[in-house]
Amino acid sequence: MSISNISWEAQLDLTIVNSSVQEALKTKKLFRYQFKDSSSFVNILEKAFSEYVGSDFALGVSSATNAIFLALKALGVDSNSKVLIPAFTFTAVPSAVIQCGAEPVLIDITESYVIDLEDLKRKILSSKAQYLLLSHMRGHLCDMDEVVKICEESSIVLIEDAAHALGVTWKGKQAGTFGIAGIYSLQSYKIINAGEGGVLVTNNPDVFWKSVFMSGSYENNYKLHSSKSNDIAKRYKNHLPVFNVRMNNITAALAIPQINNIETTIDHTNKNYNNLRKHLLERKEIEFPKENLPIRSVRDSAQMRIKLNQNSLENLKSELNDINIPISYFGGLNNSNARLYQNWAFLENRNHILPNTKKNLSEVFDLRLPIHFQSKDIDIIAKSFLQVFDKVKGQKNSFS
Repeated sequence: MSISNISWEAQLDLTIVNSSVQEALKTKKLFRYQFKDSSSFVNILEKAFSEYVGSDFALGVSSATNAIFLALKALGVDSNSKVLIPAFTFTAVPSAVIQCGAEPVLIDITESYVIDLEDLKRKILSSKAQYLLLSHMRGHLCDMDEVVKICEESSIVLIEDAAHALGVTWKGKQAGTFGIAGIYSLQSYKIINAGEGGVLVTNNPDVFWKSVFMSGSYENNYKLHSSKSNDIAKRYKNHLPVFNVRMNNITAALAIPQINNIETTIDHTNKNYNNLRKHLLERKEIEFPKENLPIRSVRDSAQMRIKLNQNSLENLKSELNDINIPISYFGGLNNSNARLYQNWAFLENRNHILPNTKKNLSEVFDLRLPIHFQSKDIDIIAKSFLQVFDKVKGQKNSFS
């Protein structure tokens, strides 16, 4: 096999999901509320998520973005609110804040791709924001003990965007369970591939039931979600707008066997990452983030800093793309990457004070590692990568 034959598109393992999907299809019921006397596939998925991450409640919806939106709305975020978010995240995160009518307040990041806690403290004081939407971008976690402490001391409501961080733990506790609500993604390039979908988890019954109603539960359908805290649920019936962002049973059927098999998937994914990392670290100019002992990482993508000059970095990206390694680069000019805050032109306030985010991403390359990759794929990718790297490095004035 050559590098040109590698498929970088997310691929579904039919041997894992086929039985579950066929079972769902045989019911002829795609709508979650068609199951009146038994659990729907969405109910089953929600129970599996609750058990895996250790939360009291889980709600399946159509996307992680919509799950974030519901969590923010359930917590009272509106046009008078300001929401703190890391400057390094995907464009959907500030978009969910905008969807609530609120103002995103961007926080600088560190060299470790995580929120700068000192800048967080400054922005809490200067912005008077009451909410922190903490993105664990690409599965990188900050010091969760410290961020929880800061939020508690400043009366900040913590919501976790753990779209990239299902299975990542801090001292054994799942990312997404430190705040009042956590959100996970089931989009194709995540650790669970259901095409699209999101899951909101919480231990707070008010947040859960508000989100249930707003997700598209009407009349008495709320009774098909949970028997817990139904007295609280009744308070919100007919009192909240309905946004119709429900999850369907086929999406859930795709995800159920994957959440049940997730630890095996994580082991496989981390093995691939460590194999790639081992090969690329043969070049002293390539740096990977240090592993932080309190964190159990889930590496379905690789971020690396490469110490070459600007022109060489852009050439490296171009030449890798040309040979079928679709690597992204956060530096350079005319970069339209949706993960760069400079490209979020929809933000009304463009005067963000972020002295370190652009600098800390300027040499960073980002490479997805789809979960269907095998060790032979990683070996071919690493060999081809290093061949291109050596060629670019050998050109004049390549060092930064």
